[in-house]
Parts: sequence; structure tokens; C-alpha cells
Amino acid sequence: MDDTARIAARIQKELPKVKRGTLRFWGNWFGRPYDNVHTLLTCAADQNVLRMSFSEGESLSVWAPGELKLDDSTFQISDAERVLWEWFASGRAKTKENLFFRDFIKTGETVVVSTNVNSYTPDMSTDPTKPAVEILGLTVKLSPSS
Repeated sequence: MDDTARIAARIQKELPKVKRGTLRFWGNWFGRPYDNVHTLLTCAADQNVLRMSFSEGESLSVWAPGELKLDDSTFQISDAERVLWEWFASGRAKTKENLFFRDFIKTGETVVVSTNVNSYTPDMSTDPTKPAVEILGLTVKLSPSS
């Protein structure tokens, strides 16, 4: 079992108790800090890509994920080659036209962000010294680490 498969198995084992909350990618908040709650439903490994789905149809893909920190108060993936967050526009039908993304690609000491958001200008700043993925907010009790 490779590292990505081990991370996926650990996350999947802890569902549905994995921390719920607002997402942050290399220091870049999705929405305002602590303003929205995302609930992780599934996690699987697809070769070297971690694929996660969330309760409102969102999906998160993480290429070559680094160390996972997962406990009662923390959900972090330390680093990655790429992180792709996809979501449907709030209050609209879940159609292809309403599917948006933020694509974070790490090259050396920088993280470049692209998006197809067209209704506002999103913050595209990142800090490559911060974790690639974090869920911040609500905390639940997890079982002891195996």
C-alpha cells in the first residue's frame, strides 16, 4: 500500500467523524474564515491522487499528498504537488455551467492558482509554507490512531 492509499484509508476509517469546517489551501481561505461548513463524505486513492467528496457535491483532489495530521482538532495535509477544489455555485442548480474550481499547482517555492469563477474576483494569494489542505472549524471526537 503506497502513502496515498494509506492516507485515504485513514481518512475513510474516521468518517463520518472527520472534522467539519471551512477549507483553506496553502493559507488561501475558500470563502470567509469559518463562514461555511464542508462535511467530508468519502475518500479514496486513485494512484497518487487523493479524491474526496463532500456533502454539497463538492470534490477535492490532492496529487502526491504529504503528511496527514488527523485528530480531534486537526485535519491537515502538509504538502502536495497540486490541489483541485470543485464546487457548485450556491443556490443554483448543480449543472456543468454552475461548477467552479480553484486549481493550486505547487512549483518549487510558489503555488500558482487558477479558477473559472466569473461572478467575483477571488483572493488568489497563497503561502507555500502553510499546509496544502486544512479543514478549520467544528471539532468532533475521533477514535485512537491505528
